Order: sequence, then structure tokens, then C-alpha cells
Amino acid sequence: MTDRYARIEGIPAIETDPDGGLGRVGRSLLPPRDPSAAQAPGEMAGYRTVLMLVASPDGAVSGVLPGEGPSAGGLDANAVPTSLAELWPADVCAQISECMRRCLRGRRLESMALEIVEPADRLKLICVPHGRDSTLIVVLDVGAPANAYSRMLDLAYVDRATTLPTREYFLEELERFTDISRLKEQRAAVICFSIEQSEGHGNAFSGQRQDLVLKELAARLVLSLRGVNKRSEPDYERYSVAARIDYRQYGVLLPSIGSGADAESVTVRLIEALQQPVPLGNRQVAVTVRAGLALFPQDGADAETLFENALAAMEDARSSQTDSYKFHSGTLKLRALQRNELELELKTALDREQFSLDYLPIVDAKTGRVAGVEALLRWPQAAFGTQRTQKVLALAEHTGLIVPIGEWVMAQGIADLKRWHQAGHAGLRLAINLSMQQFSRPDLPQRLAAMLAAEGVAAGCIDLEITEYMLFRDALAGHAAARALRDVGVGVVVDDFGTGACSLAHLSRSPTTAVKIDNSFVANVASDGPDRATCAAMIALTHELGRAISAEGVETAAQAQVLREQGCDFLQGFLISKPAPAPEIGAFLASRSRG
Repeated sequence: MTDRYARIEGIPAIETDPDGGLGRVGRSLLPPRDPSAAQAPGEMAGYRTVLMLVASPDGAVSGVLPGEGPSAGGLDANAVPTSLAELWPADVCAQISECMRRCLRGRRLESMALEIVEPADRLKLICVPHGRDSTLIVVLDVGAPANAYSRMLDLAYVDRATTLPTREYFLEELERFTDISRLKEQRAAVICFSIEQSEGHGNAFSGQRQDLVLKELAARLVLSLRGVNKRSEPDYERYSVAARIDYRQYGVLLPSIGSGADAESVTVRLIEALQQPVPLGNRQVAVTVRAGLALFPQDGADAETLFENALAAMEDARSSQTDSYKFHSGTLKLRALQRNELELELKTALDREQFSLDYLPIVDAKTGRVAGVEALLRWPQAAFGTQRTQKVLALAEHTGLIVPIGEWVMAQGIADLKRWHQAGHAGLRLAINLSMQQFSRPDLPQRLAAMLAAEGVAAGCIDLEITEYMLFRDALAGHAAARALRDVGVGVVVDDFGTGACSLAHLSRSPTTAVKIDNSFVANVASDGPDRATCAAMIALTHELGRAISAEGVETAAQAQVLREQGCDFLQGFLISKPAPAPEIGAFLASRSRG
């Protein structure tokens, strides 16, 4: 076999597989297949070599290596042609010549499917650059004609839920494009889309329904682009690439973009198409879409850099409260580095127990007696002194560190509460804010109960504060998380009431024990305006539902007086006391007891 292979100048002799496969070199030329497809031992992904030859785009054949096994698609496995015209009709030869030209332009592997009507069979041609003006063509028998979905499987891995190519295919095409476009000084854009479900429509991304939603969005993406994923398009600059690059993320390559404004207009159009409500049974599912754009070559002259910068821009858009898409900028990398450093500082502070707690007193509105304290997390000033609280907490949520940090807050707060009880303040309550991740953990009630038992603190002295959004999400599950906490004996308080997505039905049917008026309403409660009327309505409604109500952010005596007159049960804010560490709170409690 090796002497026959030597007839192709410049290609080393190799051993072939016993079953007629392509051997080690041949395997590396094959396009990716569906990894879940079953194969018999010794069966090279269902392919069988028919012929290998060296040819130029003008159709001249300069070298031939016959294949193994019987003929396929009308080809003689032992044929020694001198031109492509001896093997295929003129129209087929034209397609093959174009495939060879793409291969030589990009200096990369190219492939094409070839269906033979009579006799019925299906071939695959793989073109590999060979020298300056010719290509090695590997002709494979891939069985009977297949549908379009199977053709895509032959070319690249395919995401089964959406039928779009996967991340691997996208990166290969992006690399191919950047290799070519660097020489031609062309422009392009990479857009990464993140799909997030709107809060008001439940979790349609759970179970099998997620595939239906994502498949519909993928179809819209394809319909909104030109020549999407048509790699056989003679002019490679005229087709787009769309792929599913992650769980709820899609990637798009737009070649031959004239300017950033062109890429922006396409992005806006795609976002509008994707954000249309998705029909799911007898309901409409609303989604929000965030996108990041990176432009070639200014945001990356190679595929990896361009793709990473588009992802960074997408993450920047996700964190924005106003923008649905973001262009990449040089500051994004700096922000990413800063986030990494901040994450490391969080982990270090947690390992070294460098966090601390301050407490904000809560008083009875009628008597002024200190009824409880709210625990507030504090971190080392050296590492986080200049960072906004919301930024640090958002990073902790994103990395999952919020869970161990939250457990430390509960353990430390319960330990401090025990000391205050022992000092004579037996009725004092402790309020602790829960994160969404903590609240969603099914083992939270058991872990909290264990902490209380270890310190000998009654569960009835603990209030766990959740947001309206957390209550709304829990309502969709029948208030399972809140009921499990109430079964332990702790109170569940709805924080920042009046600013979130919670309906009165969710509140009335929930096992919550109290609500807290957001300070944005309290700030103007002393004036005769809508906020004063809103506070009065919330207080009356809460009492009618049999729950207690408190107000946060009380800073003036006038605010406190109005809230007392309206019937508010508890007050907290700088008027009573600023947040202070446990020893100072102990002294504050003692002074109020004597007074």
C-alpha cells in the first residue's frame, strides 16, 4: 500500500486501517460527529474511504491513491483519473472546484456533501491544502442520502435541543474567518446573546419546557440572519454563523460588517426578534435578552480574543440596569481583573474570619422599647473599604460565596443574641437578611435549627428577611421554602415592601409574619403627599392581613411621629441609633433598659 501512496508527491506513506479506513492521518481529517451516536468496533464513524487524490481548482488531477473496498456512488475505487471531469458531471466539478478554492484561500480543511442520484449513494469530499495551488481530496462513502439535519451532523457537533451548531463549530468558523480576514483587512462582528426569563412569568426554563423555548428562539435567530450556517455558500463573506454557545447563550458571527453602527443595528433587530413573547401551551413566556458585541479586528485579531471580548461585553450588559447590549471596550478587561481580585479577597476574608457584624436597633413605635436588632455584614476595610455594598454582595451571589458568608452571619448573630439574652434582654429579637441562594437551599431550615439548638436560643426570637421577589418565586412553588422555615419556628419578614414584584395575593397566602416598609416611602412620609398616603395604606392593609409592620430609614422625629399616628408597629433608622458592633449595642441596650 505504501508504494501506491507514494504516487502522491509530498504526502507521507501511512498505514491504513484493516477495515479500509484512513488510518491516523485520515481520522484527523474527519469532521466531528454526534458524540452520542453508537459505533460498532472498528467502524470509523460510519465512513469508508473510496478515493484520495490531489487536484487543482481547474480540475486537473496530479496524483491518485485508490481506496479500499467496493465502489460507491458510481466511482471505481481503483480508478486513476487525470481530471475531475472523468469522475463527476460538470456541475458537480464546479462545486468541488469552489470547495478547493475556499480551502486554498483559508488554508484550512473544507468539506462538502455530494449526493449521487443514480446509483443512489452519498459521498463526502474533504479538501486539505496541499502545496500552493492544489488540495488533497479525500472521498468518503457516508451511506445513503440523509436529510439536512444529518448533513449538519457530518459537518460539526449539533445542539439537539435547538438544532444549531455548538460552541466548538462556532469557534472553528470564527478562527477560519479571522485567518482569512487578517489578510484581506476586512471587518466583522461577534455578538453573544444571553437569554434570561422575565420575573413575572415563572420558571419556564425548568424541565422539558426549556427546550421548546430555546428552540423557538434559535429559529428566530436563523430567520433573522442571511445565509446562516451555509458553509457551502460560494462567497464565504455572505453567510452568517449562529450557534448555541452555552446553556442560555447564543453566538453570532457577522462577516463583512462595514462599521460598528451596522453591527449595532443588526444586534437591535435580533434582540427585538428574540424578546417577542414565546408561546408555550396556553401561555406566553416573556424573556429578556442581553447582548455583547466585539468588532474585528479592533477588539481582537484572533478568534479566541474576539470571542472572549464579546462574552465580556455580554456580561457587562447583563449587569446593566438600563442597556440591553454593550460594545466591548478596553475597560472591560480591567473590570474582569478587578472582579477576580475582589473574589479572591472575599475567599481570603472568609477563610480568615475577617468579616464582622454591626447591628441596627429596632424599637417599638409606641413605647420606644428596643424590640430587636438587624444584623449587617461588614468586611475588612483594607480590602473592600472603597467598594459599594451592592457590588460586593452581587459578586458573592455570582460566585456562590454568599452561602458560606450567610451561614457565618447566622452563626455569629445567634451567638451575639445569646449573650444579650444572658445579659438580661430576654425578649430581644434578631433580624437576618437572606440571599436568594440561601433561601432556595432545602437544607436551610435544618442547618438553622442546628445552630439555634447549639446556642440554646429559641427559634421564636429570629426573623429572616426576604425580598418581595424571593417571596414571589417561592409562591410559584406553593411557599415551600417559607413554610419550611415557619415550621422551625422563626419569623419570615418581607423586606423593602412596596418596591418589588409581590402581589397582595402572594402576601396574603404566604406564611410570612411581618413586612418592612422600604425607606424610599419613609423619606417623604412627613409631607402631605403620595408617600404618606402609601404608608398609611400599607400599614392598614398589613394589619388587616394579621401581620406586623415596621419602617426602615427613620431619620427625623417628624417621620417617626407620622408613622406612630398611622399605626406602624416598629421603627428603625439613624433617629434611634446608627449601626454599631455588638459591644456597643450591648451598652445601648443597657442604657435604654435603665432609661
